[in-house]
Amino acid sequence: MKSNSILKTIMIFVCSIIVSAAFAQDTTSFKTYIENGIAKYKNKDYTNAIADFDKAINKKSDVASNMATAYFHRGLCKKYGTKDIQGALSDFDNAIINKNDNVEYFMERASLKFLLKDTTGAIGDYATAIKLKPTSEKAYFERGKIKFAGKDYKGAIADFKLAIDNKADYYEAYNLRGKAEYNEKDTTDALADYNKSIELKPDYVLALNNRAQLKIGLKKYEDAKVDYSKVIELKPNDNSAYFFRALVEVAMKLKSDACADFNKAKELGNTKADEMIAKHCKDLPK
Repeated sequence: MKSNSILKTIMIFVCSIIVSAAFAQDTTSFKTYIENGIAKYKNKDYTNAIADFDKAINKKSDVASNMATAYFHRGLCKKYGTKDIQGALSDFDNAIINKNDNVEYFMERASLKFLLKDTTGAIGDYATAIKLKPTSEKAYFERGKIKFAGKDYKGAIADFKLAIDNKADYYEAYNLRGKAEYNEKDTTDALADYNKSIELKPDYVLALNNRAQLKIGLKKYEDAKVDYSKVIELKPNDNSAYFFRALVEVAMKLKSDACADFNKAKELGNTKADEMIAKHCKDLPK
């Protein structure tokens, strides 16, 4: 009887420990989970960062801006880390519900909406970001990119101008404004913007390619060849640059140079080079 009583006492004690452990409270603070999550996010440890933000959100905070921080950073982890785009969008929505005056929140949500082909929503979020921070050159630039993609070239030009007004050395904005002007048949302003973009960043391949294309249209073949040669110098394995330089050389009646470039383009994997070689290089020695 005595042994049964001792056994019963032990069982009650063990059960009490198990129950206590099961109902033990998480003593880690909301702030600590946020700090740990942000540190892991910065180290690109996205999965474990999300786990910390989950715990912070489950704990809740009476301060709305703190909850916004948790949702926003969890959204960043989903966007850039786990590629859970819908989950990220939901988190950005919740961040904005808790704090609706943060430019960065609207910028990140806008980029996701554009990715999800919600053009109207994306433009609306960039407009809100601009209202909150009228000097945000990035908001103007990103909104301009959306308008450009939708072939609203005049609208894009206006936004790129505002981006440049707020950041005079915005070489990407000069390049894209030039491209929009080119699509509007304004080759004079387009060339000026490509020139400015390249002046600001001489190794900017996108602007060099765009300027070369414009120069071909203007029949300035020697200038176009110089630009493609610069692209090749910067990107020696760019098969398209060899291909287009070869086309320029054909126009310049530099047959030998053109065929050498067509063959190099083919060697680097350009699928259109064979047709040009057959057309222009049949009578050249192998």
